[in-house]
Amino acid sequence: MDKDLIRALIRDVIAEEVKAVKTGKSPAAAPHAVRITSDADLAAFAKDVLRLAADPQIRAAIEAGRHPFHLAGTTPSAALSPAAATGQSHRVDKGVVTETVIAKLAKGVSRLILAPGVSITPLARDKAKARNISVERIGQ
Repeated sequence: MDKDLIRALIRDVIAEEVKAVKTGKSPAAAPHAVRITSDADLAAFAKDVLRLAADPQIRAAIEAGRHPFHLAGTTPSAALSPAAATGQSHRVDKGVVTETVIAKLAKGVSRLILAPGVSITPLARDKAKARNISVERIGQ
């Protein structure tokens, strides 16, 4: 791949991310913490999702996977840590995937799942390919 093309792609990705941050329109919504330890918690969560879905924009984000939910007591940013990789898949819910992120993935990971709004650099894509890691996007 041509070095100038790689540089241009990286510049485009960075410019897009900086623009999103400056305008306050970050591609990934803030994670919604969920604690489910009983049937009552599950019922409350279902009611909360229904309440959120009343807003058409939030509903669309939930349906597209852009409104993340995570279990309370866990770290949403753990999606980028090697310890978060379980089994053969690793999911990234926000941010930019770089070659450093790919290098830190556990050896057993063979599939990288990217949520909407997550960018991946060309170098990261090349490193994933070299490690036989397939890159898939969800919710688009």
